[in-house]
Amino acid sequence: MMRLFWLALAACVLTVACAEPRATDPIERGRQVYREKSCASCHQIGTDGSTAGPPLTHIATVAESRKPATSPEDYIRESVLDPGAYVVPGFPDTMPRGLARGLSQEDFDDLVRYLLTLK
Repeated sequence: MMRLFWLALAACVLTVACAEPRATDPIERGRQVYREKSCASCHQIGTDGSTAGPPLTHIATVAESRKPATSPEDYIRESVLDPGAYVVPGFPDTMPRGLARGLSQEDFDDLVRYLLTLK
């Protein structure tokens, strides 16, 4: 029984030791949130990621043309909070709902900040 305890403890220590340290820069934290939420499994930035969803390479620039009366920041926030509010033509409405529920307000804001750097 004691051996099992020590194995479990060692596994926890290794998990914490191998976890990516939390960045202090908000944009880098947003990049971490992007990776942690596996956004690249559907979205592509540059050559990294999937093409199942709209590419995000220039999201801060193209957001203005997608919803002209909406700022890029508001468009990105809405796209995460209410993905069906605007569906990019040529892509199915498959973005998961409730993605922001598992995020703190700070993590959500940092994710938006990161995406706004993609011009």
